[in-house]
Amino acid sequence: MQNQNDIHVRFNRSSLLPVLVIFFLCQFFFWRPGPIAHAGEDRRALPDVPLCAEPAFELTPNQLSTSLWASQIVEARTGGIPPRQHTRDLNSLYRDAAAAHKHLQQITQNIAACTGGKAVFPPGGGLKGRKRAEEKIEVELGGDASQLMDITRSSIAYDTVDQVYGALTYILRQGYEVVRLKDRALEPLPSGFWDIHLNLCMPNGHIAELQLHLKAIQAYSNGPGHRLYEKIRTMESRAFREKRPLTLEERERIDRFNCEQRQFYQAAFKKGQVASKGTKRR
Repeated sequence: MQNQNDIHVRFNRSSLLPVLVIFFLCQFFFWRPGPIAHAGEDRRALPDVPLCAEPAFELTPNQLSTSLWASQIVEARTGGIPPRQHTRDLNSLYRDAAAAHKHLQQITQNIAACTGGKAVFPPGGGLKGRKRAEEKIEVELGGDASQLMDITRSSIAYDTVDQVYGALTYILRQGYEVVRLKDRALEPLPSGFWDIHLNLCMPNGHIAELQLHLKAIQAYSNGPGHRLYEKIRTMESRAFREKRPLTLEERERIDRFNCEQRQFYQAAFKKGQVASKGTKRR
């Protein structure tokens, strides 16, 4: 009787290990963590499939080569150190921006005339609104006003993508002091907005912004695109000030707004590429 009990105990113990191994293997191969909802969010499953494709820009070999060449020149000039204004005092920055503003307008018009583009200035032609500047410093720049480099800004709009990269080449070869370059084809934004974003150092040392982009993108971004951008910014600013993550509903709305913009910007970019090919055939 004692032997039978011993056999039974040994059998149970020897059977337990394989069962545990199988259990943990099943957990490893078949279990997947469910979505995590932050405080304040509802518990519905978070969307794991984007509403539309991620932004993608197909550059020609020449365009890509130009972009990389330009980036290397700017990096060599700055030593790879991110640019900053010389002060964090917003009052001083606005005084410097006002002094640099006319110079930026002049060089924007000169570049546009020499590269076949159209010079575009903010509504009213003035400086960035003070309230918006303060909000950007607080929400986006960590309270550091020296990172604010678009108090004075301008843009040049073109018909084709080739013209944009031609303008970039012209600016660097003419010796304009470019201290930062962002090619949105290589660094896409969630909205799909495309431009070549430049920051230039003005004669008085103030850093200004110059954008190179397509006419269709520029027109949309100043109209419907800007309204969607404002809605996104309002939600993000509210969440920041309330010290909380975006809710599920807010993120879904932002995804929809970005998707709407992305579809337009991607189509406009493709048309700009087609127009480039048409210009070459002529």
